[in-house]
Amino acid sequence: MESFDNEWLALREPVDHKARSETLLPIMAAAARTGGWSRIVDLASGTGSNLRYLAPHLPKPMRWTLIDHDEGLLRCVKKPDGVQSVASLCGDIATDGIASVADADLVTGAALLDLVSETWLRTLAETCRSVECGVLFALTYNGCIEWDSFDCGDVMVQDAVNRHQSRDKGLGPALGPLAGNVAQACFREIGYRVWCRPSPWQLGNEHSVLASALVDGWEQAATEELPEQEATIAAWAGRRRHDLTRRDVGLTVGHVDLLALPMDLI
Repeated sequence: MESFDNEWLALREPVDHKARSETLLPIMAAAARTGGWSRIVDLASGTGSNLRYLAPHLPKPMRWTLIDHDEGLLRCVKKPDGVQSVASLCGDIATDGIASVADADLVTGAALLDLVSETWLRTLAETCRSVECGVLFALTYNGCIEWDSFDCGDVMVQDAVNRHQSRDKGLGPALGPLAGNVAQACFREIGYRVWCRPSPWQLGNEHSVLASALVDGWEQAATEELPEQEATIAAWAGRRRHDLTRRDVGLTVGHVDLLALPMDLI
């Protein structure tokens, strides 16, 4: 799996938490009470941002297992108040992650599904169906990048970035911007009830550091897709960095949150 450093994860965490769809939380909490949930598996957990967000919204303390291939990130996880226990497993979500579903009442992850392949996602869905656990995946990128001011390079860069998102991230060809729609189909096909809600990043002047980091990443990705346009892409990135320095531009990055539940938990 693709790796992300601690600094990037810390930078995005407050924006992630603000973006998440609150309308799914009462549905999830009701299912937790109905199903008597006590065990949660968090896939590609990083430093535990998903744990920190979800724990206060669950009806009782839960036992969490956090799985990530980066041991350094797992060492940064701290158990928040209201959590029964937190276990960390350094492993591959293609093997250890799928195997862990057998011991889960809820399988969750954040900013993950756009990085995985359809094959992996269908395997996960079938494994979840076999144990009738709930599923919550948040902050799946949907391909939308919208600036509140026009630049002639925006469309070219967005298209290139979205193609780059579909490259193999370690689990086969990634779903990229199609992930939300494919995930809905996968879980409906196994008989789950599915809810999907928008969870966009809304970045303003106070998020200029995060937005600048995004421009850096998008410049690199777009250049890898369109090496013959390197100079044009660099010029676009320079203009957007200038906009951010002047603090007179806003940016929306589209994501979706998905909740899928067995029918007997509804």
